[in-house]
Amino acid sequence: MTDLLHLQDQFQSYLLKGQSAIPQWIVATEKVSIEQRLAIYLDSYRYRLLESLAANFPVLELYLGRDEFYKLGENYITHHPSSYRSIRWYGDQFAEYLKRNSKPYLAELAEFEWKMTLSFDAADEGVLKIEQMASVPPEAWPHLRFRPHASLQRMDFAWDVVKIWEAISNEQSPAPPMKSADIIPWVLWRNEYLNRFYSLGEEEAWALDALIRGATFGELCEGLCKWLEEAEVGLRAASLLKGWIQSGLLAELSITECL
Repeated sequence: MTDLLHLQDQFQSYLLKGQSAIPQWIVATEKVSIEQRLAIYLDSYRYRLLESLAANFPVLELYLGRDEFYKLGENYITHHPSSYRSIRWYGDQFAEYLKRNSKPYLAELAEFEWKMTLSFDAADEGVLKIEQMASVPPEAWPHLRFRPHASLQRMDFAWDVVKIWEAISNEQSPAPPMKSADIIPWVLWRNEYLNRFYSLGEEEAWALDALIRGATFGELCEGLCKWLEEAEVGLRAASLLKGWIQSGLLAELSITECL
């Protein structure tokens, strides 16, 4: 068993790093050399990783074309060997790789697609309902905390990559990429087995991020004073909260006990 595990480790090292003592264990034939036999496995393995990248980033592949996408993918595979038991998670660093080695809008498009897969594959769980809020006593509102739905993802994009994604997904030709004057915040989540997303205003992005970090409703109101008059923040915070609940962004609430 030890010899078998050692042999398996050597073969894995060959596939991932291209270096091992595995050739000494391979038998050649009259028609196929040791190098050719190993290359068959290596090429098949790398091609399977390319297929996985294409499955996780289908719009990016269509946008670039298969040849250019595979060129980037092959380089990514060389520098980022798979470290997961499941091929599902291969590509988690692709957006960061593109940020360092390609055009920034390609990295943002890859980030959007990857987070779409994370959102869709997130755990199934219930969502908070408006009716549940009716049972909260008025004095408890400042101490409310909310847990976001498991599928919720936040992104900030400098380029109009969501428009590119929508155009290609609808089999339309995308316009040339445009950089925004300001960073645009986005939220993405799954609702009834469909991914949803929309762009956020500055104050909503801040409030949602604060909620994700565990801020209380009272702390949300205090923070919104940066954008609104004190008399307006309670209504605005309640309006944001209602919208998030109706959209299915939140999973549950809790009340922080006062000391």
